[in-house]
Formats: sequence, C-alpha cells, structure tokens
Amino acid sequence: MSSPLLTSFLNPLDQARFFGLVLALPLALSSLNSKAMGLAWLLLVLAGAWAAVQHRSGDNASDNLTWLKTWCLVATVALLIKSALVVHWTDPWGERHGELRLFFGAWALFGLVRWWRLERSTLVLLAHAMTLTSALGLAWVIALGRTELAAHHIPWASAMAMVSAFLLALSLKSDFPLTQRYLWMAGGLMAVMAVLSSQSRGAYGIILWWLLVGAHHLVVSEPIRSLTTVTTQSSPAWQKWAWVGAVCLGLAGLSQSPVIERPIQSLHDAVTEIRQSRLSLTEGANSSVGARLYMWRQSLEAIGDSPWTGHGHEARKNFLVMWGQSAQSDEVKRLGHVHNEYLHQLLDHGIWGLTSQLLYLTALFWISWQLHQSRQTAASFALAGVAFMHMTTSLSNVNFSHNYYTATFSLMVGLSIWLTTLRKP
Repeated sequence: MSSPLLTSFLNPLDQARFFGLVLALPLALSSLNSKAMGLAWLLLVLAGAWAAVQHRSGDNASDNLTWLKTWCLVATVALLIKSALVVHWTDPWGERHGELRLFFGAWALFGLVRWWRLERSTLVLLAHAMTLTSALGLAWVIALGRTELAAHHIPWASAMAMVSAFLLALSLKSDFPLTQRYLWMAGGLMAVMAVLSSQSRGAYGIILWWLLVGAHHLVVSEPIRSLTTVTTQSSPAWQKWAWVGAVCLGLAGLSQSPVIERPIQSLHDAVTEIRQSRLSLTEGANSSVGARLYMWRQSLEAIGDSPWTGHGHEARKNFLVMWGQSAQSDEVKRLGHVHNEYLHQLLDHGIWGLTSQLLYLTALFWISWQLHQSRQTAASFALAGVAFMHMTTSLSNVNFSHNYYTATFSLMVGLSIWLTTLRKP
C-alpha cells in the first residue's frame, strides 16, 4: 500500500514543482560556479528523459510539432557532420562537447514538450533564479573583476547575455503579474550591467537586442500598455515624477560606476588598437583586437588552401604558433583559436564545418519565426534572443571551446522552447 507522500509525489503537478525547485538551485548559482551551470543543464536533460520514459499523457502545446522535430534533426545532423570530420582528421573528441550538449538537449526537449508541460509556478521559480544569478554575477564582477569569474570572461558574459534575453522576453511578452515582470526586467538589466562590467566587448550586442525588442514592443505590441500606460493612468502625478526622478538618479549613479566606466574604457582601448593595426597589422598583433585582426587575415589565406574539409585541429594549432612567431606576437602564440567561430570552423573543418555551425542558427531563427506565427510570443522572443547572442558573440570568440558557454546555450534553448507548453492562468 503506497504512502500518501509517495502518492502525492507521483502527481505530475507535484513532480513539476519539485523539479522546478531542484533546477532553480543550481541555476541561481550559475554565475558564480561553472559546475552549477553544468548541473542545471544535466537536470534539464534528465527531466526530458524522465518525461519520455513516463510517456506522460495529455494535450500537447501544439498539434504540429514539425519545428521541434526539425530542431532534433538539425542537432543530430550537425553532430554527425562534425563527427565525420573528427574521424577524418583524428581530432580530439573533447572538442565536440558543444555539439553533444545540443544533441542531448534537443532530444530531451522532445520529451519535455511532448509529455511534460511547463507549470507556471515552475517558470516563476526559474525566472527568479535567473534574476538572482544576474544580481550575484553583477556584484561578483564589480567587486572582483573579470579575472575572478566562474569561467573565462568572454563565454561568461555571453552566457549572462543569453539569460538577459530570456528575462527580457518574459518581462515584455508574457502574461504574468506586473510585479513579477518588473522584477524579471530588473534581473535582465542587471545581467546587461554584468556584461558591461566584464568588459567583454563581443557580448555588447545584448544592448542592441534590448533596443530592438523595446522598439518592437513600442511600435507593434499591445502588451506594452500593461507595463506603462496602465500604471501611469492609475497613478497620481507625483508618482509619475517620482519614477522619472528615480530613473535619473539611477543613471547619474551609474555614470560613475564600473558599469559605465569599464565599457567606455574597453571601447576606447579597442579603437586605439584598431588604429594601431591599420598602420601595421603585424605590429598591432600584440594587442587583443590587433591579434584578432591579424589572425583573421591569416585564416582567410589558410582557408583558401583547403576550403571543403579545412586543416584539422593540430594544423590549426601549428598555424597559430607559426603566425605568432612571424608577427613576434606573444598574444597570438598563447591563443588556441582564432577568436571567430565562423573562421574557426572553416579553418578546422572547412565548408562542412561551417555548415554544421550555421545549421543551428538557421534552425533557431526559423523556429522562432514559426513560434511567432503561432502567437507563442514569449517563447519566440526568448529563443530569438538566445540565437542572436550566439550569432553575434561568435564573431569575436570561439565560444564552442568553452564548456560553460555550451551548457548555457543548450539550457537556454531548451527553456525557451519549453515555454511553448506553458499553461495559461
């Protein structure tokens, strides 16, 4: 005879609440510890496997799951392409952790979307956890600087940018209570400030994403009234001016903080390094931006020698040593990749490698559009934001070289698509 506790746990709603709590704990600490982010990803994968094994009955989020099957197919094909190239060049399999994470994450998602709806209480827990990790990450990077972060500062900032895009979608495009949406918007803004404070210029595209989504919301979307006009119409005049004053004071305070000073200094340094490289690309190769510009030019020449299958992992390493010696650049010598995902794929595995990488972006933007067409607005904007950040941060870094980034990428894609099953209030 089963106990009341066991009977209660077998209830799908209780399982969902328990899972939300378990997942929220590592997610809340993910900006402080890379293993916490890895654990959060693993829990999502295990939840998908559990849902698939249980074959949970009930209505699905959509009768047409073509887009979900497409994502699973793309993740599989992309992994197969890179696996064939790994075998061809006898490259280390450890380099393929990104494709493997996306593969397992996609098939876990297939189980979640089909057999386990996302409960509103679960999403609230997860969004609160992301807000908390944004605040913790901001405090950490301001206090200790980018060298003491849980992971390399570039993938860390890129991961925070994805979290920010997800929270932005929930705050502007969901139907949750206004107080919760304000809290999530604050969390998204703190994640943006953490990105700026990390001085990771490649992730500054999150600012552009906020401007694009904000402009869309002002021009196209009606729910903006739930964030602005409803509040202002029902508020006395003094409250309106209090809000304006608070915003002005906040901006004035930030102007003298690392949130503003660090990115301004970082952008100034970048402009100086670009000018130096324009005078002599070789002599400028000892700076951060200059090394990138130098490696990108050298990569284009090497790619032309083997455009279809590239040169493989070891040859790329040898190229970097040779280029560093040629330019007498210690900056280039110490690097393991060319700081551009697209050129990196071409250099290692040619057009086939680039195809594998572009399949992800093409599929994610296509799925986002399909979700938008079916009025899954929050899921659409969350997924598009994650894809946008992956696309833009890949221009100046090889994020697939970092476990922290690929775990975050797979996790945020999964959570964004799982939003399609969210129950209505």
